[in-house]
Amino acid sequence: MSVGLASGVGPGSAHPVHVAGIPLLLTRTRDGVLRVFHNICRHRGLRLLSEPCEGLRELTCPYHAWRYSLSGKFVAAPYYSGEKGTKIPEAEAENLGLVAIEHHVFFDVIFVNLSGDATPFEEWIAPLAKLWQPFDPTRIQLLSTTEYRLEANWKLVCENFLDNYHVPFVHGQAGGPETAVDFDDVALAPDLFGFILPRGEADKPKPEWLPRQELAPEIQDAQFLFCLFPNTLLIMTAGWFQVISVQPAGAQCSAEFLGLYLMNAIPEANRPAANEFSAFMNHINAQDAKILMELQAGRLSPASERGFIAPYWDETVKRFQERVSRAYDEFGSESGSA
Repeated sequence: MSVGLASGVGPGSAHPVHVAGIPLLLTRTRDGVLRVFHNICRHRGLRLLSEPCEGLRELTCPYHAWRYSLSGKFVAAPYYSGEKGTKIPEAEAENLGLVAIEHHVFFDVIFVNLSGDATPFEEWIAPLAKLWQPFDPTRIQLLSTTEYRLEANWKLVCENFLDNYHVPFVHGQAGGPETAVDFDDVALAPDLFGFILPRGEADKPKPEWLPRQELAPEIQDAQFLFCLFPNTLLIMTAGWFQVISVQPAGAQCSAEFLGLYLMNAIPEANRPAANEFSAFMNHINAQDAKILMELQAGRLSPASERGFIAPYWDETVKRFQERVSRAYDEFGSESGSA
């Protein structure tokens, strides 16, 4: 599950996030080490931070002033024994650091293993890492990040991303129907699936100034759109890369952040054009936000359960729905419920 962008967490900073209702904390030490913790003090469980903070040397709990390093180590508890300068015994202090969460970074996206028993990340991501081997993760440069509040269940957000059928009708500026019909459904693994537009970049208008990675001819103009189940949506091209991470915020609402990257640093003279490109991409996302609101409203009708799957277009959406159904079955089995 994705929780943030590594390049958005600078040295000496801490960023609170929520995942499945659980408060987490992304930190980076002053020497550049990224960490992820449960965002609670070890004393009474108070949330340590509610807003991002920069220029930090330590984290201090606002309740009783217990202190922690950005690497999660317990530092001190003032007046622990009722007198100034008293300290927690060292043997106990060693076990009072922030509770760490296993994390991994893939193309700048931070993924966490909340349960602690997930498939090893390298094994889980291997099919997509192999497919995207031609793309150099060290080249991507973050252009912008935008946060959205959506009036739709998180599952509808993911389904909409995987729905190539709507693009020419909702996002006409990205091309007509003839640009959408040429696509390949791809299922790399149970949690990694999506579709590829072999000529997606060639068939759509794109800025001439946009730096592009030189790739093999068969993928030079391709657009790769993938869902990393459950909540991560990625688009990869030779010239840009987009990350959407979706977080449930209720039965009928979601939060998401959108990160847009270029494949190279751009000259300052091209900055205004790059900002226009960012605005264009966010306009497309805003168009989806309106559609998602109506999709959610339509779910109030019992007739929505009788929706029809269009075989040519909806195979990837169907795959997502089946994966959600399996997840519910797995959860029910693990919890002992029917």
